[in-house]
Amino acid sequence: MITDACIFANQDGSATPRRMLLTAKSCGVSRAVVCGNAPDIPPSYAGVTVLRGKVIGRQNGRQFFDAVRKCPKECVVMVNVGENSFNRTAITTKGVHLLTGIADLPKGGFDHIVAKMAADHNTGVVFDLSRIINPKSRRTALSRYAEVLLLQRKYHFPLVIASGTDTIFGFRNTTETVALCSLFGMTRPEIYAALNGLDAVLFPPQMVTVVDKEEA
Repeated sequence: MITDACIFANQDGSATPRRMLLTAKSCGVSRAVVCGNAPDIPPSYAGVTVLRGKVIGRQNGRQFFDAVRKCPKECVVMVNVGENSFNRTAITTKGVHLLTGIADLPKGGFDHIVAKMAADHNTGVVFDLSRIINPKSRRTALSRYAEVLLLQRKYHFPLVIASGTDTIFGFRNTTETVALCSLFGMTRPEIYAALNGLDAVLFPPQMVTVVDKEEA
């Protein structure tokens, strides 16, 4: 299911939920995680399944844990990354699904330890296309995404792709998404896996333990 892992909707202007979802549908999106100040969001619209999302900024101690705890159970919870110590805390906090804000990290800000922990806890990493489209953040975003992609190939934590848009003009269709992601080295199979990667985060495969019966 082609999923946009984060769009921002508002009640007013051109970014109302229905306008955003109509535009998403025209770009081939069949499911979207909708964040922002828009309480009146339908569970589906124009053939697009809707999940509510919440982005939590970098916070300290109890404030962070309280912010996660207050998120509705059905909400897709994203945390803006920060220092690696904070990222490790986010990954191991129950209820956190995705790490976002990768483009804002310094070089080496997402290390092998964090990558391994993300894989072990099935925490996804968001590649936000809006940071590539924006010329002010493009160079840094491409560099950071390339670094994280190399770590993902080694540790196999989930990747997801988001438009990160707060207007109808920030959406990109799948052809454009493939072109943007290829700029930092993603292959077509990797891109489509990430476009369909949210289920791997929300519904991880269950481990099955086989117990041998003792012979009588």
